Amino acid sequence: MPASDPAPPTSRPISPGRPRPQRKLRDTGVLTFIVPADSDQLSLVRHRVSAWLAAHHVRVEQRRDVVAVVDEAVSNSIEHGYLEGDDCGLVAITVHANADDIVALVADHGCWPAAPGTRGLGLTVIEELAEDVELSHDAGRTTLSARFPRERATRPTAWAPEQRTPADEPARAR
Repeated sequence: MPASDPAPPTSRPISPGRPRPQRKLRDTGVLTFIVPADSDQLSLVRHRVSAWLAAHHVRVEQRRDVVAVVDEAVSNSIEHGYLEGDDCGLVAITVHANADDIVALVADHGCWPAAPGTRGLGLTVIEELAEDVELSHDAGRTTLSARFPRERATRPTAWAPEQRTPADEPARAR
């Protein structure tokens, strides 16, 4: 090797003798996805939202309410936001969960009628299931926001020996 060439790189640990700290990935607590405005997508939406909520330890009863609200909001976007046969419409779904709340957002860029009809009960159902509901039409975008206070699982009291009754005692072989 000629004298002008630099020495070859060597491999060495950044901090000799100390293990490299493992970085934990932070769970953001947010699910976001977009589906075509097609009723065939509703089962996918229900499944993804339910599975995500289950992974974030949301109780079954509350999970059903959140999934029902998202399903109804996506259905409304498909039915009212886009014209029948409009195959270029998209619906965005976002669910955020933290220690206190679960918030579901459903947004589209469809052309909703100026005055909503009295045909369905979708918004009424959504308002009954969620704590706070907000529907906004702004700059060509319609967004439904629904907030659910996070329900806490109540754990049963641990069984203690002093709670034992005679019926709890196993029969002893004599």
